[in-house]
Amino acid sequence: MTTYDDTKANGMNERGALLDFPGADELATAGHVEPLSERALARVLAEVEAAVATEGTTAGVATVTPIRRLTGRRRALIGLLTTAAVATGVVTYANNGTPSSSTGTHSEARANSASVFLDDISTVAASQSASSGKYWKTRTTVGTTYISQSMDQYVVNGGKTAKKGRHPDWQLGPKDLDWNGLNQLTTDPAKLLALLQTPPRPKSISPFDQAGSLLTESPAGPKLRAGLFKAMAGLKGVKLVGQVKDSTGRGGTAVEFAEAKSVGRVIVDPKTSAILEYTFTWTAGSSKGKVTRYTVLSAGFTDKIG
Repeated sequence: MTTYDDTKANGMNERGALLDFPGADELATAGHVEPLSERALARVLAEVEAAVATEGTTAGVATVTPIRRLTGRRRALIGLLTTAAVATGVVTYANNGTPSSSTGTHSEARANSASVFLDDISTVAASQSASSGKYWKTRTTVGTTYISQSMDQYVVNGGKTAKKGRHPDWQLGPKDLDWNGLNQLTTDPAKLLALLQTPPRPKSISPFDQAGSLLTESPAGPKLRAGLFKAMAGLKGVKLVGQVKDSTGRGGTAVEFAEAKSVGRVIVDPKTSAILEYTFTWTAGSSKGKVTRYTVLSAGFTDKIG
């Protein structure tokens, strides 16, 4: 087998071109390395996957760029990939080209990524300033809703305000919570997780949806939001999707939870911990393919309607 040699045209041969990126020397000399902890490994892979999702697609179509034409940003991306490979042992080759054994798998690290991300977001949520008001105002792509402290609900569309009766209580395991109930609820993540894992009641929504609904629609304070994110991190089956865009084009990080016939997903702003969008997709049955979408443009307390 012959190899292509572009030394004259590019000042280096193909092997040199392939290794012309940050971290190449470390990759060549790494051999077998000890893997990082599960938490650190999950962080690295989450960052790599997010970078790949952003850099490697155009209009939803994956693209491949020849190594010799890589931009500086893409070389940096490959450097990040290399660092992850060397650090985690996902790619551990001795200098003679013989693969060595790996102590972990990508899928195992990915499974841990959601809990790492949600744990980090809980810290962001806890750092937000607490506030208060007579109403909880949520502005979405379909209108603006106000919930009073007595759980009366008002909807504003086209400048007109209409009272829509009482807002349903929020579910949390065996509890149905109104505004006052939220203020009295524990903020301890372990206790919140225990409530979420309580055997379901008839017609109750999934634990993931219960936490997601509280985080998306309710006037939960910073400490409660932080506890809910940590509790979500403890739910089995929650997966990190990575960087995505909501229906308005805003970027965020998505996590999702699959059930037998549906998938729930929330997109989180990693800078503020705000929920940008919640979607519920049926994956089986007569409603297969149907998507319920709730996109939040802004949310917060106010003392008046309008």
